[in-house]
Amino acid sequence: MDKLDRDKFLKVYWKQYQLMERDLIQTDDYVSIVKENYDTFSNQYMKLLLVICSEMDSIAEVLCRMREDKVPWGIVNKLNALTEEYPNLKNYRVSTKYPYDIKNIVPMAKFSGDSASDWWQAYNDIKHRRMETNDAGRSNYTKANLKSVLYAMAALYILNRTLYDSLEDNGKTSDEILISGLFENGLII
Repeated sequence: MDKLDRDKFLKVYWKQYQLMERDLIQTDDYVSIVKENYDTFSNQYMKLLLVICSEMDSIAEVLCRMREDKVPWGIVNKLNALTEEYPNLKNYRVSTKYPYDIKNIVPMAKFSGDSASDWWQAYNDIKHRRMETNDAGRSNYTKANLKSVLYAMAALYILNRTLYDSLEDNGKTSDEILISGLFENGLII
């Protein structure tokens, strides 16, 4: 793997994050990004969830590869491995900016042991078993909702910041460079 530097990161990873974030913010024109709409699902949310989680898995793999040659299989194992280097990774909280005003999103807190968070399970159910239904008769595609997408985006934001901060000679801190249109600047433990 070529050495990842600040410019490559901004071009290859942060640019993708900004595009996905822009697409999520644009959904606010139709469904307000507020807790009351967390269960609202749509095809746009499905597309976003699939892309965001795929990107998250890629960045987790890059972070793992920076530590060791052998990369664990699966997002749960990757995040478990990363907590050795970044012990607070699963505890980071973010809050959305005004006008969304959703506080204390902790997207990776439920990744523990062999278990993934609800939104990651929703991603896998949509990716592999989209048309299956649960006992209540709801199809898995209805899990492509605002809450799942927002939490996935928050996790991707955290992993992007973690990756940027792990680069050598990045010049400026992630607080100075990685400005989100959706999330408040900085990570909170």
